[in-house]
Amino acid sequence: MLSAARSFSALALRRARFPTQVTRYAPGQLAPLARRAVASPLCAASEAAATGAATPAGGDQKAPYPPLKVTAPGRVVALGDVHGDIGQARRALTIAGVLGDGGDAVNPEWIGGDTVVVQVGDVLDRGDDEIAILILLQKLHKQAEKEGGAVYILNGNHEVLNVSGDFRYVTQGAFQESTRFGEHLVNLFGDSFKDAFGGAEEDARKRQVKARVGLFSPGGPLAQQLAMNSTVLIVNDTVFAHGGLMPRHVEFGLERLNRAVSDWMRGREIADEKDRVALGMAIGSVKDSVVWNRTFGTENFVTDTDRDRACEVLGKTLDAIPGAKRMVIGHTPQLGGCNGECDGRIWRVDVGMSFGVVGADPEVLEIDGEKVSVLDSRVLQGAGTASKL
Repeated sequence: MLSAARSFSALALRRARFPTQVTRYAPGQLAPLARRAVASPLCAASEAAATGAATPAGGDQKAPYPPLKVTAPGRVVALGDVHGDIGQARRALTIAGVLGDGGDAVNPEWIGGDTVVVQVGDVLDRGDDEIAILILLQKLHKQAEKEGGAVYILNGNHEVLNVSGDFRYVTQGAFQESTRFGEHLVNLFGDSFKDAFGGAEEDARKRQVKARVGLFSPGGPLAQQLAMNSTVLIVNDTVFAHGGLMPRHVEFGLERLNRAVSDWMRGREIADEKDRVALGMAIGSVKDSVVWNRTFGTENFVTDTDRDRACEVLGKTLDAIPGAKRMVIGHTPQLGGCNGECDGRIWRVDVGMSFGVVGADPEVLEIDGEKVSVLDSRVLQGAGTASKL
């Protein structure tokens, strides 16, 4: 994973500086498509509901930035890395008590009331149904908003890898899904976009890769969608980040980290030096960048000293964020399921549920006021909740 981070760093920052080399089409060429695609169906099999205002390509300064802080009126549920496995994602959402059995694959049923769900990133890679999961979460978000709830998705390292053009973890099924989605957009918006998604390529593999590049390169329709997701999100007194935050991130400015990632995904040139530093802190190759950080992800520390050192850094980070009581992270699969450390100030929710990882039984974290609980399949069997701290 660290080798992937290192290979990404130079590539991402180079592309942040020279965005036209990434998109492989003229700047703004896909702007009309991106505007409509974000607010339209996201794959041929399903009509997607938009989560908010469309985000135009080409550097529109009026495009909304993702939130840093939100207030949840009720309980908060954290969902770990799903990696393209829609079956396991649906199981996790059912365990969370937000996905009902009255819907279907096209029209899911939200039953969570004012619950706020935070999916901590890594929807992409290792599984075949990435776009389908994005659709599912978007549709649930639209329904949840009507009841005072919400569904938020964070950007993880695998979202970053795909926007940077690193497709090493993309499955054959996911390449095919990207091709179908590209064809769907062409059918919706016209043949003028055919070449951008590989429609003119006779070789099937080249067509699939070009479709993926067109969709996920900075400024592309799906990169625009990911740009609307936070990299750091604070919900009430809980901080969410894919890999984890360090004191230097807080000192530099979390809002600036979010905005730098969003701008990069939208295809804007990252020319300002502070913004480039922010981008590196958020998604760069250093081992403690927000999406690659594993400082707090160790399930079983080798020594008490290692544990104490990590807890000390965690404490300094949270103490620098007014009102923050805990941090919730994904990124590092926990073989023993969701778990807490450092007197409940860190919670790890990546259980490796995707069958592209280890296919573990899904678990989610529930934060209800001061009570933090792990929910697993026993909830569906009427056995209640399990707290693991």
